[in-house]
Amino acid sequence: MTKRFFAPLLGLVAVTACGGDDGGGVDASNIPATVTVAGEASTVGLMGRTPLGGVVIAAYREGETVPLAMTTSAANGTYTLAIPTNGAALDGYLLGTQSGKKDNYLYPPRPLTADITSVPVLMIPPGTFDTLGSLAQVNQDPTKGWVGVQVFDAANMPVAGATVTSSPAGTVKYNGSTGTPSRTATMTDVDGIAYVFNVTAGPVTISASGGGLTFFSHPVIARADQLTTTLIQP
Repeated sequence: MTKRFFAPLLGLVAVTACGGDDGGGVDASNIPATVTVAGEASTVGLMGRTPLGGVVIAAYREGETVPLAMTTSAANGTYTLAIPTNGAALDGYLLGTQSGKKDNYLYPPRPLTADITSVPVLMIPPGTFDTLGSLAQVNQDPTKGWVGVQVFDAANMPVAGATVTSSPAGTVKYNGSTGTPSRTATMTDVDGIAYVFNVTAGPVTISASGGGLTFFSHPVIARADQLTTTLIQP
């Protein structure tokens, strides 16, 4: 069976995005005082996903160290977060943590402005993470960051034939036709997935081009020896 690594990892797709290709602001009167994010936490292995309880999931505004909301996934992996916005678009991320797994910092394509469901928080054991590098034939430096990227169109469908870049630059690899990291692929396959290995830890801008689309360049923060995951959309 084909396993498409991280295909469900980058799940903040159905967010009501900021208006315009330039990522401009939205009408604050349309943003609720609280947005709800719900989904399932899972652990990822070579054979797929397994629902995972006991994952601490917190929502943060970028640049702040105190979480806006926090919960722990139930035994069946489900979780719900009610996140206060104060009527403003929430520019931030979800953080999933559990002992023995890589921390996962999950960024939406644009700041959150509405409720969203079916958001997966996938927790990756170090062995599975190392397998990604082995398949792509990249040695990930533990002092540098790693970003998993999925390129989507405006209809929330994966984009094949897109190229991904980062600033500062990292080593970009893509899934191949088997749904696993390829050492030779030069653009996204049908799942739209790319990986940025060995990017300098800190602020990183992820960009994509191709498919006849203009994508919104998305800023994230890459953490050393942890996972950062995000979506790129027009």
